[in-house]
Amino acid sequence: MTVTNTALTVLGEEVSAGPTVRELRLHSPAVGREVGTTLLTPPGWRPGPDRRYPVLYLLHGSSDDHTSWLRHTDVVRLAEDTGALVVMPEAGRLGFYTDWRVRDRAGTVPRWETFHLDELPALLEGRYGASDVRVAAGISMGGYGALRYAVRRPGVFRGVASLSGLMHLTRPGMAALLATLSVREGMRPGRVWGPRRHCRENWAANDPFLHAGALRGTDVYLAAGNGRRSPGEEFVAGMGLVERYSRAMSEDLAASLRRAEVDLTTDFTEGTHFWTTWRHMLTRYWPHARTLLNT
Repeated sequence: MTVTNTALTVLGEEVSAGPTVRELRLHSPAVGREVGTTLLTPPGWRPGPDRRYPVLYLLHGSSDDHTSWLRHTDVVRLAEDTGALVVMPEAGRLGFYTDWRVRDRAGTVPRWETFHLDELPALLEGRYGASDVRVAAGISMGGYGALRYAVRRPGVFRGVASLSGLMHLTRPGMAALLATLSVREGMRPGRVWGPRRHCRENWAANDPFLHAGALRGTDVYLAAGNGRRSPGEEFVAGMGLVERYSRAMSEDLAASLRRAEVDLTTDFTEGTHFWTTWRHMLTRYWPHARTLLNT
């Protein structure tokens, strides 16, 4: 039997990979199709009006999906003593946490921001006991998403974190990188915000770096590696270069945030743009997130 929310329809819910892990199959009017979300519930969780739980959103990177956190990190163990709902929503392989205006390769016009910030919170609050205390963190494309959402929706998130984020859209070289990612995903470049040369204002409007002041009042955490592999890290061609690019973006944004007097924490260490580095980043970030969620 399906359960219908005011917007989302729950098509299925399966407990998997342990009693706290729920895989949700949802139909999203905003995305126009079925989407997935992984939900971790805290030990002893019970839905109902007597208790509300803070929410940590973990946003995935490009060319991946919402299951990547379970496959590549120990997020289930980390979440055990957090006392929060941990929500890992689907965001498209190159959705960039934006409401699109054109069809993607799946054939619908996906409004990812609307799904994540309007439809999904309503479901979480109505069915799973979510409170209005929210923190968002993401890797790569997901780091951009966390920052973009905080810029566009001030006050929705108590804190946001970018782990190796690609957040400076108008930085030289970014359009070429996104074009490469688009081709890899079988898409024509320029589908998200329009072709760069013709849609510069739209790119600028969606560039968190250019709106650093809008993050005042939000706790911001920036992490990035230096492009050199840490001990035991696997080699993935090109990921050292991408991480150095992310590091430069993150350092530039950190300087802008300090000038804007934003509450900022940085974690600039070694590592490349891949999961060995991100596992270490997530582990180091977790106590910071737990404090935000429970104060």
